Amino acid sequence: MNGGRDPLGLTAPRRERGDEPAGLGPEAPSRRKLRRRLLGRGFLAALVLLLLLNVATAVRERGLAPVAALGGGLAGGIERLLEAAPGAGQVRVWRAGPARWLANRILGPVRVGLQVGHLDAALQPDELAALRYSTGAHHAGLDEVTVNAAVVEALATRLRARGAVVDVFGATVPAGYRADLVLAVHADSNVDPTRSGYKSAHFWPARNPREPLLKLAVDRAVFGSTALADDDANVSANMFEYYAFNHARFEHAVARRTPALLVELGYLSNPRDRGALLRPDGLAAALEAGLVAYLRVTGRVPDAW
Repeated sequence: MNGGRDPLGLTAPRRERGDEPAGLGPEAPSRRKLRRRLLGRGFLAALVLLLLLNVATAVRERGLAPVAALGGGLAGGIERLLEAAPGAGQVRVWRAGPARWLANRILGPVRVGLQVGHLDAALQPDELAALRYSTGAHHAGLDEVTVNAAVVEALATRLRARGAVVDVFGATVPAGYRADLVLAVHADSNVDPTRSGYKSAHFWPARNPREPLLKLAVDRAVFGSTALADDDANVSANMFEYYAFNHARFEHAVARRTPALLVELGYLSNPRDRGALLRPDGLAAALEAGLVAYLRVTGRVPDAW
């Protein structure tokens, strides 16, 4: 047999010690060991991140804004990752999960901005000087500002009872205002007393993918719990281009990434609508239901909130 040789190469060559392929030899770590190592490192990283979240929350509560901004930056990054919308103009529903929980933990309590339409219009800044005489609708001794203020006050009370931080402002929006959402509250009037109903609008085109979802949630709640008719067919260009949402043109406007909605709660000039407008707590309850539904479906608050 030719000295035990294998001239046809049918026998596998003998490997010398140390020639084993990577991952098969005794010196290479097993997959189980590698998995344990990775899990251990992941657990440690999670503990460190949780510690940072608690520190950021504590700093935020104590009002140390410069340091808290670090936590806010991290939360903003997580928010941007979660906002990978499926396409322009589409509405996405965010599912609850670890990333959303982390973002909520850093952001702290829900923050809502409520604008009392036309309140203190005379104090508008120079860039909005043309609106200083926009005092709102009036009919039969009832002023729109009075109605708007009463609804906002009732709504703010309800949201604060849930633990939300609520900022109330008048016609002038704080420059670059940021929150979980903004609701601008208005009422309408018309020479035709038969004109009635509720309508709403976000900026057009929507400034972020969450604004259509906010409108949908609020509209459903209002129509589901009030007798107001649907007046969306009469949404005006001024509503679609509402100055307080026009961040590209004005400094004193809501930040682009903050979803914002303008609502017209009915007509002072219509007897039926007027009755609803004189019961601000009922309207506030409907608006609250819509805002809570929006916050739940986006994962900002749990279902029990």
